[in-house]
Amino acid sequence: MGNQEIAGGISIKMFALGKWLSLIFAFLALLTVIFVAIDLLTLGSSFKTPRFDAQAQQTMIGNLPSQQSNVAQQKEQLGLSKDYGSRIISIISKYDIQNVKMNQIINLMQQMPSEYRDNFISGWSEFVHDGIKYAQKNGVYQAQNTTTSNSIFGGTVTESTADILTRQYINAFSSAMDAAKIDARKDEIKRLSLLGFIVAAVIVFILAMVLPVLVQIEKNTRGLARSAPSSPLAASPLRQPAVSLGSAQIQEALCPKCHAPVTPDDIFCGNCGADLR
Repeated sequence: MGNQEIAGGISIKMFALGKWLSLIFAFLALLTVIFVAIDLLTLGSSFKTPRFDAQAQQTMIGNLPSQQSNVAQQKEQLGLSKDYGSRIISIISKYDIQNVKMNQIINLMQQMPSEYRDNFISGWSEFVHDGIKYAQKNGVYQAQNTTTSNSIFGGTVTESTADILTRQYINAFSSAMDAAKIDARKDEIKRLSLLGFIVAAVIVFILAMVLPVLVQIEKNTRGLARSAPSSPLAASPLRQPAVSLGSAQIQEALCPKCHAPVTPDDIFCGNCGADLR
């Protein structure tokens, strides 16, 4: 009886623990769904109408707000000139680019993320080379300047084919950086979505493993409760222990009412008077 009570208590505790684990996993799944939904709802166009903010003020003045920032900018420009100056001058000289100066390229590179700078220089040289080759093949190459509008640095200037190709390359590179930002955002959303699916799959797997165990524990608990006797005397209301006296054996009985010892010859119980016939 004691072992059954202990087993029943352990089963009940395990069942309660399983129910709490199921609630925790369900709560985590709900949080995942909420966060992914919020992230999806915040998606939209990143375009913002330009305002006269601090960046616009800086552009208008032409200097950074403080002397300390101006010094930092100059140091960065010197570093870029040291790292890329020779390559920029080499490209300008090689293709006879006349309307784009090294300091303009340095300022342009200063505004872009550092991870794009090497690609900008190498891609610039390749773009101009392939463009001049294509122009020569199709008979539209112009070594001398022709009057055209410069959308990079403003104004109407004269441009050679190399200058036109440089302008096209700068515009295309800027568009590529913008597209990369959009793609990075999409990749982030995709990673979050996949993470949500992974978490959901793990939760479903855990629940699939836990629920059958909980069901079995519940069945065992109910079975133990049904099989337990109501009282120690209910299982054996009449005990007849055998007492050996030499070679003879006398059967001793108990009164069914008060359970006092009686003999087989008694008609009435000597303790409570119950009829034993």
